Amino acid sequence: MCEAVEKYAENVRLNSLLESIKNLMESMKWSAEQAMSAMKVSEADKAMLLKEL
Repeated sequence: MCEAVEKYAENVRLNSLLESIKNLMESMKWSAEQAMSAMKVSEADKAMLLKEL
């Protein structure tokens, strides 16, 4: 069960990041890369998030 909770927490974290990136892209007219750079998103997370955008 602990693994399931960790996986859920990771999904929540990534979904939150994704929403923040989308908001920055819309409100600031930034590219996904600009938004992720401003938020200091890790390279590993960037790869996963770019697939979702």
